[in-house]
Amino acid sequence: MQIRKTLTALILSVTISLSLYASADKEFFTTTAKANGGMNIYNSGISSSLIGLNSLYQYLNTYFLYDIDIEKVNEALTAGLLSALDDPYSEYIPKDFAEDFEENIDGTYIGIGTYLTKYKLEARDFSDPNTYMVQIVSPFPDSPAARAGIRSRDLISHINKESTTDMTATEASKMIRGHEGEPVVLTIHRGNAVFDVTIVREKITKPSVDSTIIEGTDIGYLMIADFNQSSYSLVTTELDKLKSKGIKHLIIDLRNNGGGTVDTALLIADVFLEGGKTIVTTKFKEGSRRQDITTQASPAGTKYLDLDIAILTNGGTASASEILTAALRDNGKAITIGAKTFGKGVMQDVFKWNEGFVKFTSASYLTPNGENINKVGILPDIEIKDPEYTDEETVAFYDFLKTSLEKEKAFIKQHPEFKAENLELFAKENAESKVPETLLKILIRNAYLNEMDYEDRPKIDRMNDDVLNEAIKYFEEK
Repeated sequence: MQIRKTLTALILSVTISLSLYASADKEFFTTTAKANGGMNIYNSGISSSLIGLNSLYQYLNTYFLYDIDIEKVNEALTAGLLSALDDPYSEYIPKDFAEDFEENIDGTYIGIGTYLTKYKLEARDFSDPNTYMVQIVSPFPDSPAARAGIRSRDLISHINKESTTDMTATEASKMIRGHEGEPVVLTIHRGNAVFDVTIVREKITKPSVDSTIIEGTDIGYLMIADFNQSSYSLVTTELDKLKSKGIKHLIIDLRNNGGGTVDTALLIADVFLEGGKTIVTTKFKEGSRRQDITTQASPAGTKYLDLDIAILTNGGTASASEILTAALRDNGKAITIGAKTFGKGVMQDVFKWNEGFVKFTSASYLTPNGENINKVGILPDIEIKDPEYTDEETVAFYDFLKTSLEKEKAFIKQHPEFKAENLELFAKENAESKVPETLLKILIRNAYLNEMDYEDRPKIDRMNDDVLNEAIKYFEEK
């Protein structure tokens, strides 16, 4: 929801309105004030301002030509109050967005368990169903979709008999979701076969964690995309798999992990630290009646203390990701590699309000070494800066995207093997576009990956990922 006015502006407009209308209908406002306990609505302070708002509402409800949607008014007032805090992390999530917000916190939703993708609507080519139908990237393991026989690269032409031609991937995903136990009918195109599949929706846990072994090494790779309430169990499951394969070193990839549930990050930090080690210190507002808290690692429980760890970071590593990074770094458990982190050293409380959620900044935190990283970030031990591009290169890149799809398809048809030489060749052939070589390689790499079944796609990119390669080099040289 676009918030058009802050509460400050709203209160100011109320004060002006009261001045304008007092002479026209002074008796009305006097009567309303008496009904509110005789308080002077012109007094300063939020209480008198809210009484003034109530007076204004009563006046409008009496004289406004049309009906007033009180629910909409309440949402606007709540949103305005949070907006007026002038804090980028405090907001009101209205009921229209509450379900998605809750799913992000829980890491669960009701659906069939698939990754979906689709070309942009403007890229539709009606001679090629891949461009105007929704494509299954992959069904989640043991999901309703997987059990119904849905496969990677299946195309969906209809959802409950409604065509997907004009839908975005997001719109299709929302339509497939629904209530637990209710069926959804997908019309599937697989090769020349077209058939309907009825799938009963269930509670699904979104994968936010993935892992693999770096080929030819004893190094495990663990990617954590975000921290939701399911992430801890997913992390320990993947760590058990990696440990069973004999890894001695671990790369934890937190790049572009914007955070999430702080408690989950604390639980994950705990499994790598000896009991009694400080994880984070949380500091609350003086006079809030909340005591500052120093969280320490537990002396027992699931532990992975024998692993050497490297954490990969960039400018998108924020909040709970920075708590985990600092906890392992400051306790001498991990080295950090990559670019400086975002620098979000504050935490938020979240609670239900009406049919939405209120989120507001309630605390700051210090790393185990006592650092406040807010608006500063964490500088890695081995710094590899995020790539930066000039305005001219950025414009060239977006201009190239307008025609790149056809070029990528033609190139892959001519050079079907996914290898470094072909990525370099594509970049060389399109050098006149003025797009940086690194971006051209990433574009064609993604095009190759899109041609593969999801299960066959590599989980890491040693051809283009300098940060990952630096971590591998670090362990190999120890």
